[in-house]
Amino acid sequence: MKKLLITVTALFSALVFAATAFASALPEKYNAAEKGYVTPVKNQGDFSTCAAFSTVSCLESDYIMQGYGTKDNTDFSEAYLYWFSINNYWEDENSRYEGDGFALGGDVFSIGLNELELFSSLKTDTAIAYEKDFPYSPYTTANMGDYSEIERVSSGCNIRIKDVVTFDLDDRDAVKQWVLSHGGASVMFNSNQFYHGDNGTVAVNKLKIISNHAVTIVGWDDNFKAQGKFSELVMSKPGAWYCKNSWGPDWGDDGYFWLPYSDPTIMSIMGYSVAVGNSCESKYSYNALPDYTAPLVFETIPRTANRFTADTDGVIEKAAFYTFADSDVSITAYKDNGDGVPDSGKALATAGGHYGAEGYYTEKLSNPVKIREGEVFYIVAEYSGEIPLENASSLTNSKADESYIYYDGKWHDTYDDYFVGNCAVDAIIRSDHKYGETRRKDPTCTAVGYEMRTCENCGKVQRKDIPAKGHCFGEWQESGILGEYVMYSRTCDECGEVEIICKDSQGNQVSVEKATDEVKKEKSLAGMRLNAVTAVVSAINLSNDIVNTCVLMLLGQYQTH
Repeated sequence: MKKLLITVTALFSALVFAATAFASALPEKYNAAEKGYVTPVKNQGDFSTCAAFSTVSCLESDYIMQGYGTKDNTDFSEAYLYWFSINNYWEDENSRYEGDGFALGGDVFSIGLNELELFSSLKTDTAIAYEKDFPYSPYTTANMGDYSEIERVSSGCNIRIKDVVTFDLDDRDAVKQWVLSHGGASVMFNSNQFYHGDNGTVAVNKLKIISNHAVTIVGWDDNFKAQGKFSELVMSKPGAWYCKNSWGPDWGDDGYFWLPYSDPTIMSIMGYSVAVGNSCESKYSYNALPDYTAPLVFETIPRTANRFTADTDGVIEKAAFYTFADSDVSITAYKDNGDGVPDSGKALATAGGHYGAEGYYTEKLSNPVKIREGEVFYIVAEYSGEIPLENASSLTNSKADESYIYYDGKWHDTYDDYFVGNCAVDAIIRSDHKYGETRRKDPTCTAVGYEMRTCENCGKVQRKDIPAKGHCFGEWQESGILGEYVMYSRTCDECGEVEIICKDSQGNQVSVEKATDEVKKEKSLAGMRLNAVTAVVSAINLSNDIVNTCVLMLLGQYQTH
């Protein structure tokens, strides 16, 4: 059994111009950020979450380019995507994903994931949430993670993944066309900070080593030259991708940099598109941790099938599936004929075509198929080339009467095969919403709360935001001395946040930053200690209020009340 990495590869067939057709129309230089399709640069801080940032940036750009938002009001949660990708175990015995995945829990934000591992959550339609509900904290995990299972299936966001594609690294025109159409593509490469140029360009090690960083391609310049920033081994010819990093806007060129086309450490380039709508759509699937293989133990397996039971009345409208490269794929929907044979009944709807590259695609069926609650139906996939099947392992859980493969002239349940798990074909059913009870999350001083109810069929939510309460500060009280200034502080009765100001001898208010700078200039013991303390706390980029409080407490000049 040959185990393959999950590689979902772009298909530009009949619906997308062939490379030879659109290559001449592609501009030599392009920048999606200048067009308003790219959200602001963010900061991943101390954690190994770059892949979540590059992926989320792609999702945000596609959302914007579809007209659902702008760069200023579109903000999805990196913390949420990362957490449920590294804790993607499904415990719910009523879920078709039950028993799939792994759960690490705890403080996991420094482990590091790549885009392919993030895809396991995106595929289950449970990975996209709003930043306001699951905010990212660059330097502490105190407010990230430990999200409940109800938050996985009811995130408050009605946006799902449509396609995930991985590009041939030699097909730059395909990447450019994707960026033109969707706003960004995620790229993994090796970033070595010792080689950063003054303007944020990155020149990596000369050796072809493993990639360690993910960023977002948002543009390109075919005529970009090394300009002394790159060695010839890294940039052998002109041309570079314009990339959005996740190290904050103060790094590089306002958070952006150039990555040469010829950089030898580029490992993968992936694109993402999203589906947005108000209809009630449920995905029927058995793969929560998709890890696929081509079965070498059989000469030919032309067909696979998944057997599903409808949870509600509805309409089968779409199918989503994997295919390996250069294969004709035909998807057919059948209802159970009573004999347990997937394709013994009448073919009710079809989809598919020729797929020149490996990929995960969502296709609309030729016609909608009405289904009643409790009815059994099959989605059958026929391939002209190799078929993808889930690897059986301790991280996957296939059951009897779920998936079937066809060989030796008959259908076989994959549950009886030691090496094979479930089949890589999904169904999408549209039905009516069925909302459950309303649950409430109270607002805090700074965070919005909400009242929310979730559709039991598709997970869509209806929510009403409750504005943040705002701080409830007490009276200003004298708290200590900072150089020639008197310090005053007040504390929020709700959350305990502290505000600090300074006043001079005339009663004029002066910022703590200005007072601190003056003390640091003194050649006194207090000045030296203050310099040392601020160097430490500033190195970890805490907020100004926290920095000021730490400085004053460590100097013994701050009194709590």
